[in-house]
Amino acid sequence: MPTTLGLIVEPLASSDTVAAADRALLAHASALGRGSLRISRLGGDVLSLGRWHLAPAGGGVALHRRLTGGRAAASGAGFLRISIALPHRSALTSADPLALAPEQVLNRAVRGLLDALESAGLPAIYPGRDQVTVGGRPIAVLGLEVDAAGGTLIDAVLSVERDQSLLPHLLERADPAGVVTAPMIGPDDVTSMARGLGGAPSFDELVTRVRRGYESRLGVTFVAEEPPAVDGDDGAFVRARVAHPDLDRRARSATMLGTLEAHCALGDDLRLRDVMLAGDLLVPSRTMARLEAALRGLVPRLDVVEPAIDDVVRQPGEFVLGVHPLRVVAETIVRAVR
Repeated sequence: MPTTLGLIVEPLASSDTVAAADRALLAHASALGRGSLRISRLGGDVLSLGRWHLAPAGGGVALHRRLTGGRAAASGAGFLRISIALPHRSALTSADPLALAPEQVLNRAVRGLLDALESAGLPAIYPGRDQVTVGGRPIAVLGLEVDAAGGTLIDAVLSVERDQSLLPHLLERADPAGVVTAPMIGPDDVTSMARGLGGAPSFDELVTRVRRGYESRLGVTFVAEEPPAVDGDDGAFVRARVAHPDLDRRARSATMLGTLEAHCALGDDLRLRDVMLAGDLLVPSRTMARLEAALRGLVPRLDVVEPAIDDVVRQPGEFVLGVHPLRVVAETIVRAVR
Protein backbone atom coordinates (compact mmCIF):
# COMPACT_ATOMS: atom_id res chain seq x y z
CA MET A 1 0.00 0.00 0.00
CA PRO A 2 1.53 3.35 -1.03
CA THR A 3 2.63 5.75 1.70
CA THR A 4 0.87 9.12 1.77
CA LEU A 5 2.75 12.16 3.03
CA GLY A 6 1.76 15.77 3.38
CA LEU A 7 3.94 18.08 1.28
CA ILE A 8 4.94 21.40 2.84
CA VAL A 9 6.89 23.91 0.75
CA GLU A 10 8.41 27.04 2.31
CA PRO A 11 10.60 29.17 0.01
CA LEU A 12 11.75 31.22 3.02
CA ALA A 13 11.32 29.79 6.51
CA SER A 14 12.53 31.28 9.79
CA SER A 15 15.69 29.90 11.37
CA ASP A 16 14.20 30.86 14.75
CA THR A 17 11.47 28.20 14.57
CA VAL A 18 13.07 25.22 12.79
CA ALA A 19 12.91 22.89 15.80
CA ALA A 20 9.47 24.11 16.89
CA ALA A 21 8.07 23.42 13.42
CA ASP A 22 9.63 19.95 13.29
CA ARG A 23 8.29 19.19 16.77
CA ALA A 24 4.80 20.18 15.61
CA LEU A 25 5.14 17.93 12.54
CA LEU A 26 6.20 14.99 14.71
CA ALA A 27 3.18 15.47 16.97
CA HIS A 28 0.95 15.72 13.89
CA ALA A 29 2.42 12.52 12.41
CA SER A 30 1.92 10.58 15.64
CA ALA A 31 -1.66 11.84 16.06
CA LEU A 32 -2.79 11.18 12.49
CA GLY A 33 -0.64 8.19 11.64
CA ARG A 34 0.51 10.04 8.50
CA GLY A 35 3.79 11.81 7.94
CA SER A 36 4.92 14.98 6.20
CA LEU A 37 7.76 16.04 3.92
CA ARG A 38 8.84 19.64 4.43
CA ILE A 39 11.09 21.38 1.91
CA SER A 40 12.33 24.81 2.96
CA ARG A 41 15.05 27.39 2.68
CA LEU A 42 16.46 29.61 5.41
CA GLY A 43 17.96 33.03 4.85
CA GLY A 44 21.33 34.41 5.92
CA ASP A 45 24.20 32.55 7.59
CA VAL A 46 22.99 29.80 9.93
CA LEU A 47 25.03 27.49 12.15
CA SER A 48 22.98 24.32 12.50
CA LEU A 49 23.78 22.40 15.69
CA GLY A 50 22.90 18.76 16.14
CA ARG A 51 20.66 17.79 19.05
CA TRP A 52 23.56 16.88 21.32
CA HIS A 53 26.07 19.67 20.71
CA LEU A 54 26.83 22.16 23.44
CA ALA A 55 25.68 25.62 22.40
CA PRO A 56 28.44 28.21 21.80
CA ALA A 57 28.13 31.84 22.79
CA GLY A 58 27.02 32.82 19.28
CA GLY A 59 27.27 36.25 17.70
CA GLY A 60 27.06 37.37 14.09
CA VAL A 61 25.53 34.08 13.02
CA ALA A 62 22.03 32.70 13.53
CA LEU A 63 22.10 29.57 15.68
CA HIS A 64 19.58 26.81 15.53
CA ARG A 65 19.53 23.39 17.12
CA ARG A 66 17.99 20.54 15.17
CA LEU A 67 15.71 18.00 16.80
CA THR A 68 17.91 15.40 15.15
CA GLY A 69 21.34 14.25 16.24
CA GLY A 70 24.35 14.37 13.98
CA ARG A 71 27.18 16.72 13.16
CA ALA A 72 27.17 20.51 13.07
CA ALA A 73 26.46 21.96 9.63
CA ALA A 74 26.38 25.19 7.71
CA SER A 75 22.84 26.13 6.69
CA GLY A 76 20.83 29.15 5.60
CA ALA A 77 21.11 30.89 2.23
CA GLY A 78 22.54 28.58 -0.41
CA PHE A 79 21.25 25.39 1.23
CA LEU A 80 18.01 23.42 1.00
CA ARG A 81 16.48 21.87 4.09
CA ILE A 82 14.46 18.67 3.78
CA SER A 83 12.71 17.08 6.77
CA ILE A 84 10.50 14.01 6.91
CA ALA A 85 8.29 13.51 9.97
CA LEU A 86 6.86 10.00 10.33
CA PRO A 87 4.63 8.24 12.87
CA HIS A 88 7.34 5.60 13.34
CA ARG A 89 10.79 4.83 11.97
CA SER A 90 9.65 2.25 9.36
CA ALA A 91 6.62 4.17 8.08
CA LEU A 92 8.06 4.79 4.59
CA THR A 93 8.18 1.05 3.90
CA SER A 94 6.08 -0.86 6.43
CA ALA A 95 3.25 -0.66 8.95
CA ASP A 96 5.48 -2.47 11.46
CA PRO A 97 7.43 0.14 13.47
CA LEU A 98 10.36 -2.24 13.96
CA ALA A 99 10.52 -3.51 10.36
CA LEU A 100 13.63 -1.42 9.75
CA ALA A 101 16.70 -1.78 11.94
CA PRO A 102 17.98 1.58 13.22
CA GLU A 103 20.90 1.57 10.80
CA GLN A 104 18.48 1.10 7.86
CA VAL A 105 16.30 4.14 8.55
CA LEU A 106 18.49 6.79 6.91
CA ASN A 107 19.27 4.42 4.04
CA ARG A 108 15.57 4.21 3.13
CA ALA A 109 14.69 7.80 3.89
CA VAL A 110 17.32 9.38 1.60
CA ARG A 111 16.39 7.36 -1.50
CA GLY A 112 14.08 10.08 -2.76
CA LEU A 113 16.85 12.65 -2.33
CA LEU A 114 19.28 10.39 -4.19
CA ASP A 115 16.80 10.14 -7.06
CA ALA A 116 16.40 13.93 -7.12
CA LEU A 117 20.15 14.44 -7.38
CA GLU A 118 20.57 11.72 -10.01
CA SER A 119 17.75 13.17 -12.14
CA ALA A 120 19.62 16.48 -12.10
CA GLY A 121 22.78 14.78 -13.35
CA LEU A 122 24.65 14.17 -10.10
CA PRO A 123 25.65 10.54 -9.32
CA ALA A 124 24.80 10.68 -5.62
CA ILE A 125 25.19 7.79 -3.20
CA TYR A 126 24.50 7.16 0.46
CA PRO A 127 27.73 5.57 1.72
CA GLY A 128 26.33 5.10 5.21
CA ARG A 129 26.50 7.11 8.43
CA ASP A 130 25.08 10.63 8.10
CA GLN A 131 26.04 12.04 4.69
CA VAL A 132 25.13 11.86 1.01
CA THR A 133 28.09 12.17 -1.35
CA VAL A 134 28.82 12.90 -5.01
CA GLY A 135 32.18 11.69 -6.28
CA GLY A 136 33.18 10.85 -2.71
CA ARG A 137 32.55 14.40 -1.48
CA PRO A 138 29.67 15.23 0.89
CA ILE A 139 26.76 17.18 -0.59
CA ALA A 140 24.20 16.66 2.19
CA VAL A 141 24.34 16.26 5.97
CA LEU A 142 21.71 14.00 7.55
CA GLY A 143 20.13 13.73 10.99
CA LEU A 144 17.79 11.34 12.80
CA GLU A 145 15.48 11.58 15.82
CA VAL A 146 12.99 9.19 17.41
CA ASP A 147 10.85 10.75 20.14
CA ALA A 148 9.26 9.18 23.20
CA ALA A 149 6.15 8.16 21.22
CA GLY A 150 8.22 6.59 18.44
CA GLY A 151 7.66 9.50 16.04
CA THR A 152 10.63 9.76 13.71
CA LEU A 153 12.27 12.74 12.05
CA ILE A 154 14.87 12.50 9.29
CA ASP A 155 16.38 15.71 7.99
CA ALA A 156 18.96 16.78 5.42
CA VAL A 157 20.86 19.98 4.73
CA LEU A 158 21.58 19.92 0.99
CA SER A 159 24.34 22.08 -0.46
CA VAL A 160 22.92 23.98 -3.45
CA GLU A 161 24.75 27.25 -4.11
CA ARG A 162 27.09 26.96 -1.10
CA ASP A 163 28.72 23.96 0.58
CA GLN A 164 29.97 22.76 3.94
CA SER A 165 33.36 24.44 3.56
CA LEU A 166 31.44 27.41 5.00
CA LEU A 167 31.19 25.64 8.38
CA PRO A 168 34.66 26.54 9.75
CA HIS A 169 34.01 30.21 8.97
CA LEU A 170 30.66 30.13 10.77
CA LEU A 171 32.30 28.48 13.77
CA GLU A 172 35.02 31.14 13.86
CA ARG A 173 32.33 33.79 14.20
CA ALA A 174 29.87 31.98 16.47
CA ASP A 175 32.22 29.84 18.54
CA PRO A 176 35.65 31.43 19.10
CA ALA A 177 36.04 29.37 22.29
CA GLY A 178 35.83 26.11 20.31
CA VAL A 179 32.89 24.63 22.21
CA VAL A 180 31.67 22.79 19.09
CA THR A 181 34.21 20.39 17.62
CA ALA A 182 34.29 20.03 13.84
CA PRO A 183 36.93 19.11 11.27
CA MET A 184 38.61 21.76 9.14
CA ILE A 185 36.69 21.44 5.86
CA GLY A 186 38.13 22.95 2.68
CA PRO A 187 36.40 23.59 -0.66
CA ASP A 188 38.01 20.49 -2.18
CA ASP A 189 36.64 18.26 0.60
CA VAL A 190 32.96 18.84 -0.22
CA THR A 191 30.73 19.78 -3.12
CA SER A 192 27.43 21.45 -4.04
CA MET A 193 24.83 21.21 -6.77
CA ALA A 194 26.07 24.46 -8.29
CA ARG A 195 29.62 23.14 -8.52
CA GLY A 196 28.60 19.76 -9.88
CA LEU A 197 26.19 21.15 -12.46
CA GLY A 198 27.87 24.42 -13.35
CA GLY A 199 24.91 26.30 -11.91
CA ALA A 200 22.28 25.90 -9.22
CA PRO A 201 18.71 24.78 -9.96
CA SER A 202 15.88 27.01 -8.81
CA PHE A 203 13.97 26.34 -5.62
CA ASP A 204 10.88 25.30 -7.61
CA GLU A 205 12.94 22.84 -9.66
CA LEU A 206 14.41 21.36 -6.49
CA VAL A 207 10.97 20.90 -4.97
CA THR A 208 9.77 19.13 -8.12
CA ARG A 209 12.78 16.83 -8.26
CA VAL A 210 12.59 15.91 -4.57
CA ARG A 211 8.85 15.21 -4.79
CA ARG A 212 9.29 13.06 -7.90
CA GLY A 213 12.21 11.27 -6.28
CA TYR A 214 10.10 10.08 -3.37
CA GLU A 215 7.23 9.18 -5.68
CA SER A 216 9.57 7.17 -7.93
CA ARG A 217 11.84 5.46 -5.38
CA LEU A 218 9.42 4.85 -2.51
CA GLY A 219 5.97 5.02 -4.13
CA VAL A 220 4.96 7.98 -1.97
CA THR A 221 1.72 9.83 -2.71
CA PHE A 222 1.68 13.48 -1.71
CA VAL A 223 -1.12 15.77 -0.56
CA ALA A 224 -0.64 19.50 -0.12
CA GLU A 225 -0.22 20.58 3.50
CA GLU A 226 0.13 23.96 5.18
CA PRO A 227 3.19 24.76 7.33
CA PRO A 228 2.59 23.98 11.00
CA ALA A 229 1.48 26.70 13.37
CA VAL A 230 4.35 27.53 15.71
CA ASP A 231 4.04 29.20 19.10
CA GLY A 232 7.26 30.92 20.14
CA ASP A 233 10.83 30.49 18.92
CA ASP A 234 13.67 28.03 19.52
CA GLY A 235 15.80 30.24 21.77
CA ALA A 236 15.40 28.13 24.91
CA PHE A 237 15.92 24.91 22.96
CA VAL A 238 19.17 26.21 21.44
CA ARG A 239 20.48 26.91 24.96
CA ALA A 240 19.11 23.67 26.41
CA ARG A 241 22.51 21.97 26.26
CA VAL A 242 25.43 24.09 27.40
CA ALA A 243 28.64 23.55 29.32
CA HIS A 244 28.03 23.46 33.11
CA PRO A 245 30.83 24.44 35.53
CA ASP A 246 29.76 21.73 38.00
CA LEU A 247 30.28 19.06 35.33
CA ASP A 248 34.00 19.55 35.77
CA ARG A 249 35.27 16.07 34.79
CA ARG A 250 35.51 15.84 31.01
CA ALA A 251 36.89 13.62 28.27
CA ARG A 252 36.59 13.40 24.51
CA SER A 253 36.83 10.49 22.05
CA ALA A 254 36.87 10.26 18.27
CA THR A 255 33.93 8.38 16.72
CA MET A 256 32.69 7.38 13.26
CA LEU A 257 30.80 10.69 12.95
CA GLY A 258 33.24 13.01 14.69
CA THR A 259 33.48 13.48 18.45
CA LEU A 260 31.88 12.15 21.63
CA GLU A 261 32.24 14.17 24.83
CA ALA A 262 31.47 13.07 28.40
CA HIS A 263 30.87 15.84 30.96
CA CYS A 264 30.65 14.37 34.48
CA ALA A 265 30.40 15.32 38.13
CA LEU A 266 31.38 13.11 41.07
CA GLY A 267 29.55 13.06 44.38
CA ASP A 268 31.16 12.91 47.81
CA ASP A 269 30.82 9.14 47.60
CA LEU A 270 32.91 9.16 44.39
CA ARG A 271 29.97 7.91 42.36
CA LEU A 272 28.71 9.61 39.20
CA ARG A 273 26.47 12.40 40.45
CA ASP A 274 25.62 13.57 36.93
CA VAL A 275 26.62 12.82 33.34
CA MET A 276 25.98 14.74 30.13
CA LEU A 277 26.95 13.25 26.78
CA ALA A 278 27.58 15.64 23.89
CA GLY A 279 28.88 15.84 20.35
CA ASP A 280 28.21 14.34 16.94
CA LEU A 281 25.79 11.65 18.07
CA LEU A 282 22.86 9.92 16.36
CA VAL A 283 20.91 9.01 19.48
CA PRO A 284 17.12 9.30 19.92
CA SER A 285 16.12 11.81 22.59
CA ARG A 286 14.38 9.11 24.63
CA THR A 287 17.51 6.91 24.49
CA MET A 288 19.72 9.77 25.62
CA ALA A 289 17.44 10.58 28.55
CA ARG A 290 17.49 6.93 29.65
CA LEU A 291 21.26 6.62 29.20
CA GLU A 292 22.08 9.69 31.28
CA ALA A 293 19.60 8.67 33.98
CA ALA A 294 21.02 5.12 34.14
CA LEU A 295 24.55 6.45 34.65
CA ARG A 296 23.77 8.60 37.68
CA GLY A 297 24.84 7.01 40.93
CA LEU A 298 27.15 4.44 39.38
CA VAL A 299 30.68 3.66 40.48
CA PRO A 300 32.76 5.00 37.55
CA ARG A 301 34.40 1.72 36.61
CA LEU A 302 34.28 0.19 33.15
CA ASP A 303 32.81 -3.08 34.42
CA VAL A 304 29.91 -1.12 35.98
CA VAL A 305 29.30 1.60 33.41
CA GLU A 306 29.46 -0.56 30.29
CA PRO A 307 26.72 -3.03 31.38
CA ALA A 308 24.46 -0.12 32.39
CA ILE A 309 24.77 1.37 28.89
CA ASP A 310 24.17 -2.03 27.29
CA ASP A 311 21.02 -2.52 29.39
CA VAL A 312 19.52 0.69 27.97
CA VAL A 313 20.49 0.15 24.35
CA ARG A 314 19.25 -3.45 24.30
CA GLN A 315 15.68 -2.32 24.99
CA PRO A 316 13.28 -2.33 21.98
CA GLY A 317 13.43 0.91 20.03
CA GLU A 318 16.61 2.20 21.69
CA PHE A 319 19.87 2.66 19.79
CA VAL A 320 23.10 4.60 19.39
CA LEU A 321 24.49 5.04 15.87
CA GLY A 322 27.91 6.29 14.84
CA VAL A 323 29.80 5.05 17.92
CA HIS A 324 31.44 1.69 17.36
CA PRO A 325 32.18 -0.19 19.45
CA LEU A 326 29.66 1.11 21.99
CA ARG A 327 32.26 0.42 24.66
CA VAL A 328 33.79 3.78 23.62
CA VAL A 329 30.98 5.59 25.48
CA ALA A 330 31.79 3.81 28.74
CA GLU A 331 35.53 4.29 28.26
CA THR A 332 35.08 8.03 27.71
CA ILE A 333 33.01 8.41 30.88
CA VAL A 334 35.52 6.48 32.98
CA ARG A 335 38.42 8.44 31.53
CA ALA A 336 36.66 11.71 32.32
CA VAL A 337 36.69 11.08 36.07
CA ARG A 338 40.25 9.81 36.46
